[in-house]
Amino acid sequence: MYLRPLETADAPQIAGLWLTGAAESAKTEAAYLPQVSQQAYAQIIADELAAQTCLGWGIFDTATTNLFAYLTAKIYLPEPEFAQTPCLYLQDLDVHPQQRRRGLGAQLVAAARSYAIEQKLGSIEVNWLSEDVQASAFWHSQGFKQFLVRGRCRLQ
Repeated sequence: MYLRPLETADAPQIAGLWLTGAAESAKTEAAYLPQVSQQAYAQIIADELAAQTCLGWGIFDTATTNLFAYLTAKIYLPEPEFAQTPCLYLQDLDVHPQQRRRGLGAQLVAAARSYAIEQKLGSIEVNWLSEDVQASAFWHSQGFKQFLVRGRCRLQ
């Protein structure tokens, strides 16, 4: 296995893992049920990578170049009315179901952390579903702590 920055040509494989991960998230929160096809999402992520509005890393199989796991991120600039620093916002992390529990997610977070340090960003931020016990355990194990709470009041 090897880790490298994501490229636009990786978009179809990213979209395949994304679809699997989103379907799993939808079991916890129905709002995350995918509303676009794998092909449409591949185009979205390819466009973002090409425009450099998003970046990321992937872990690939050495023999087949199949994508085992990926992490996408964006740099968020501070709001001028607050004393904030730029941060790296982790958008999405997905690991192929057969490759889980092997440390691939931790390797991707380490790559993002190294990038954020090199870029002199003030922090790394991520959202996850609070009801997803496995996701909560993972992000806490990577050093992420709650600092902002987002609430929801369902109207229907």
